Amino acid sequence: MDTVASLYEKFIHSQLDDIQNGCAQSSVKTQTLLAFYQEVVYRQSAAVDDTLTANQLLTYTHQNY
Repeated sequence: MDTVASLYEKFIHSQLDDIQNGCAQSSVKTQTLLAFYQEVVYRQSAAVDDTLTANQLLTYTHQNY
């Protein structure tokens, strides 16, 4: 399972790959990782406190990204 920090690192590395490859826009992978990161942070926030869903998302990103 990923952590919030490792998911963020995956996003940053994907964005750096996009820059190195000369992409004018973020790739679908980078955009997807950002969306997952934002969703996990939202689910773990004190207002929502949905750790079950956050953990499922972190498990998914670990297995697929």
